[in-house]
Amino acid sequence: MKAITIWQPWAEFIAAGVKHNETRSWATKYRGPIAIHAAVKPIRQVVPLLSEKAFGLMVEKLEKASMANGELVACHLITEEYLSTLLDTEKALGDYSLGRYAWELRNVKELPEPIKAKGQQGLWSWEA
Repeated sequence: MKAITIWQPWAEFIAAGVKHNETRSWATKYRGPIAIHAAVKPIRQVVPLLSEKAFGLMVEKLEKASMANGELVACHLITEEYLSTLLDTEKALGDYSLGRYAWELRNVKELPEPIKAKGQQGLWSWEA
């Protein structure tokens, strides 16, 4: 199965069904099942990067670290037109700078127990 490593709290936002896109500087042609791997990076290093709205959502929604899987169904070039289709909540949880890409995720399910895995940069193969 393909996997993507994502820093917390963004991985947890995806697992909780609050975040539906993962924004990246690069596109992918891959579509299909994908594992969401939460990186080990300490959350205290990431919190200062969050907007006030995203921090509020984190406090409200996050209770524990997790691992999830779902489907990568589309990769959208971020344009003004695409941005107009997104809710403010979604925009608060990613880097939606013009020219970047939004990887659309669906049917994300949190796994009952996290599974340890060594993350990697980019899209990588995980033996489920």
